[in-house]
Amino acid sequence: MEHLKQPQLGRTILNLRQLKKLTQEELVEQCNINVRTLQRIEAGEVTPREYTIRAILTALDYDLDEVQKAIEQKSGNQRLQMAWIAGLIYFILGVFEAVADFTRFSDDLPFYFHLAYTSIKLLSVITFVIFMMGFVVIGERYANSIVKIGAWLMGASVAIVGVYDIISLFSPMTEDDFWLIKGGEAVMFGGADIVFGIGLFKLGHTLGRLAKVAGILEIAAGAMFLTFILALPGLFFWSAAIVLEVVILYQCYDQRTEVGA
Repeated sequence: MEHLKQPQLGRTILNLRQLKKLTQEELVEQCNINVRTLQRIEAGEVTPREYTIRAILTALDYDLDEVQKAIEQKSGNQRLQMAWIAGLIYFILGVFEAVADFTRFSDDLPFYFHLAYTSIKLLSVITFVIFMMGFVVIGERYANSIVKIGAWLMGASVAIVGVYDIISLFSPMTEDDFWLIKGGEAVMFGGADIVFGIGLFKLGHTLGRLAKVAGILEIAAGAMFLTFILALPGLFFWSAAIVLEVVILYQCYDQRTEVGA
């Protein structure tokens, strides 16, 4: 019952009633409640007891578990929509982030550089975490705990790196020290990348070749990050993986359900 909350419950009942081409008066005759109660339920003003929900759904020829599953699917689709859009934004931001990192030690930086750098890093962290939450949804949907764990590790790693980069901007640090630390960050990120890649590869049995290829690219990128000296070429593998992952999220999002619409 935890997912059967208003106003989604009311919208779902309204949708099902309209699919059956029943008026409110015709429906209440079959489930023994008054019209005003049904009106308030459909408007999202009240949350009915479970037996009332079951009575309404029985009259509509739907099972409570079936409807609850459909509502969960719709909620997951909304998160997937946010995730693939966030992934696309993150990929575009990556260009600006790379430019910012390579220019932060330049002489005569514009007065707004610190603000711009901080904004780019924060947006990158936020969009990447939302991006990874889409794979948490996929992991739940297809019972793949490895991809869920990998997504959480990836999100946490990027968050730690992004916050550190912002803090380091306001600390005395040489350019050599900065890139040395970035290499250390890549090593930390590599482990999470490999776990996530294994999860994606396993998803290939359900989602097809695209997930397998993305998984292989993530594993390859993670292995390169772990070597430290191959971290830079590893970014090219990782960037390709991100593009495929945005497509995977979009394809999963596009699988709609009628009941939860």
